[in-house]
Amino acid sequence: MQKVSVIMPVYNGELYIERAIGSLLSQSFQDWELIVVDDGSTDATPQILQRYTDTRIRIFSQKNRGEAGARNTGLANMAGEYMAFLDADDEYLPGALDSLVSYLDNHLQYTVVFSDGYICNHQDKQLMRLTEVRPGIYTGNILDQLVLSPSVITVPVCTLTRASKVRENNLHFDEENNLIGTDWDFWIQLAVHAKFGYLDRLTCKYRIHTANITRTTGSEKRRKDQIYCRMKILNSKWFYDLSPNTRELFFFDLLTVLLSGDMERQNVILHSNQFASISSSKQADFWRRVGIDALQSGCSSDQVRYYFLESRKLNPGDPKTWVLLKGLKVGRPIVLTFLNIWHWLLMIRKKITGRSGSGRLQRLLLGAS
Repeated sequence: MQKVSVIMPVYNGELYIERAIGSLLSQSFQDWELIVVDDGSTDATPQILQRYTDTRIRIFSQKNRGEAGARNTGLANMAGEYMAFLDADDEYLPGALDSLVSYLDNHLQYTVVFSDGYICNHQDKQLMRLTEVRPGIYTGNILDQLVLSPSVITVPVCTLTRASKVRENNLHFDEENNLIGTDWDFWIQLAVHAKFGYLDRLTCKYRIHTANITRTTGSEKRRKDQIYCRMKILNSKWFYDLSPNTRELFFFDLLTVLLSGDMERQNVILHSNQFASISSSKQADFWRRVGIDALQSGCSSDQVRYYFLESRKLNPGDPKTWVLLKGLKVGRPIVLTFLNIWHWLLMIRKKITGRSGSGRLQRLLLGAS
């Protein structure tokens, strides 16, 4: 039984898989098994895999189930004390496993360790480091931070996990949401039960290329997957354990960004027990924001007024809602003009203050300049 089980899902990975496996074979730490899950490849991947005779490399072939399904096959067959992920287009840097294993061996309070690494392109050019796209370095109980951002961990290849915690809690990757967000969902599940440590060392290369899932998935599909992830969080038993600030930021993203224009689902959330768990002033703020969204989406004045009146019930002294209600009496065009000017000023402010690192990563992933 090897100490580390390295799980490698692969679908049509002929361009990079030899480099990925080579980066593992050349590690100074050699007490590992590699579980390669060929998820129905139609290129030369199966033939490439047949060349490897190292008994530590175990190959499983299956009909295409997507990345989540391939990772779950890996979880079901791992035997090591520690679990690692090495996708077929990523690489370990020299000494990576030695450093990660040593960290968990010497920090028994942590279940997971994540590290720094390079983001590179198909030509192996280094574009940035993982730390540049993270909202911060968080350790210990990081559930709140993970709920708010998938960039806390960034990519699976930079991690090492105690496999016992995964087995004890029967954790797996969600195959219902098989594209965007499956890794993020897995770390959130794990963070409910585990603490995370950070190793300040470069251990990997994460490669961006034209076949990355994020690049090949349409914007509407990405949005649906993100909503699926948020709704799963919302309906989790532990949602009320999140801090008030985290719950408020969570509703901001869900109600005003992801569900913008979707009045039906916005209304369901506005009337939910989870939403009622945040402060009255914040509830009022979100009722007003959804009302503005309804106005800009072309809903009737009566519908828009309903949202503003609900906001005023919760926070009678709010001057913003008062102005909007008065504006509706004058006419919708006046309110819309005011809102357009307001949003224009906000856009200028954002440009002046700059963009976040996670925004830089998103532009790289989607192929934008």
